[in-house]
Amino acid sequence: MNYAGICRFWARWQPDQVAIRFGDDDITWRGLDERTDRLAAGFAHLGVGRGDRIGLLMLNRPEFLETCVAAMKLGAMAVPMNVRFTPTEIAFLVADAGCAIVVTDATLAPSLDAALAERPDLPVVLAEDFDSARRPTELPFPVTGGDDDPLYLCYTSGTTGNPKAAVLTHRSWDYASRARALQSQMSGADRVLLPFPLAFTGGLSVAMTTMWCGATLVLEPAFDATRALDLIEQQRISVFMAVPLIYQQMADLPRFATADLSSLRIASTGGAAVPPALLQTYLDREVIVVQTYALTEATAGGTTLPSHDGLRKLGSAGVPAMHSELRVVREDGEPCAVGEVGEISIRGPEVMVGYWNNPEATAAALVDGWLRTGDLGYLDEEGYLFVVDRAKDMLISGGLNVYPAEIEKLLAALPGVTELAVIGVPDREWGETPAVIAVGDDAVTPASVLEACRGVLADFKMPRYLVVRTEPLPRNMSGKVLKRELRTAYHDLQSTATPIR
Repeated sequence: MNYAGICRFWARWQPDQVAIRFGDDDITWRGLDERTDRLAAGFAHLGVGRGDRIGLLMLNRPEFLETCVAAMKLGAMAVPMNVRFTPTEIAFLVADAGCAIVVTDATLAPSLDAALAERPDLPVVLAEDFDSARRPTELPFPVTGGDDDPLYLCYTSGTTGNPKAAVLTHRSWDYASRARALQSQMSGADRVLLPFPLAFTGGLSVAMTTMWCGATLVLEPAFDATRALDLIEQQRISVFMAVPLIYQQMADLPRFATADLSSLRIASTGGAAVPPALLQTYLDREVIVVQTYALTEATAGGTTLPSHDGLRKLGSAGVPAMHSELRVVREDGEPCAVGEVGEISIRGPEVMVGYWNNPEATAAALVDGWLRTGDLGYLDEEGYLFVVDRAKDMLISGGLNVYPAEIEKLLAALPGVTELAVIGVPDREWGETPAVIAVGDDAVTPASVLEACRGVLADFKMPRYLVVRTEPLPRNMSGKVLKRELRTAYHDLQSTATPIR
């Protein structure tokens, strides 16, 4: 099974239906299949073959997906690269993956300077030159490889040290896409709006699932909240999957209250803790936003809350996909009791083969066939998952565990707050204590924080420091707050800030 066969199937089954819509340009399934046949021939002319790596450094555009499908047909691996990385970080990815070529666009080409300094002979193909990069070939192009061959090397966000690349196969992508499509009941009639980067595994998964079910992908170069509402109304978008930050930015628009959201059949979110107030905002507009739990190492899969349980299990990340298993374990690997917080573990066909050229990290993450995620959560009496926090974000205050996400959910609706993160900082009395790092106005004060927390949080969970800043919180490509940067910046609050009393 080569994933490119899915594109070829839809090119035969519904050749004139739109596969990708980008602005005013439409690419049909027949067109996508033929264009990628010729692009695969062009890459082969440059020496790319089965098992080779094709670096992808591009903003959202059709050429990104064309490169992915061409890589599938060649049996090569696509290596999406974070467009926010510095030239030095890009050079690391190129070297670590051993890229045979890199495909980029004119805007981002300068980011390859450091990589080219190390490898002056590295072939670089610009998206703007794809017409000349394509070569005549006998159609259909002979597809190579598939099944358990690697299809993508997807680098994690690198929360500690250099990023690691999860090796994801044709089979794992087929399963993960099939599971998402079945759970969401997606079909070729759907119009799917992609609001975040394809280079982020979550964005890539939306595109791959759209391909699997033959739907239309509405692709945007970048997210704009106003335009997203326009597209939902004008193009009758039926599927929308995004991180909580994107949902919040849309809800913050004055016109959100009257926007026509009636076409939205599927609205899901994940990637960060979701404030209950945000879910309620969409419920008030008769849109049930269901939560998911996903990670790169599981081919952007994990768990999904069934839409019919959206209200009954509000706040849950749901249940595992068909043929997958979920458990929550203690440090010794033994299963936790109902309601007991532990590490989330996943087993199933969507789980990565391992980390690229990193057997030590692979052995630590894959234990007896289970993916140890490093995330904390618990299962209720019906086996529904509730995600608590990242294990690395947990702090110990007065000898007791504190989960920042719990405090963040509580304070998310605080008047004057536009962004919020809670981190652990050193404290003489408690050893470690929660600190609130907020972006907001003068309404955000120690008194308002205390008022919101008093009577709700135990004393050891109470935030003892508040920082109000004007600049946005640092985030990675998927929209997650980079707490490691905040912990570095505010490590010494004990001696520089007045504690909340």
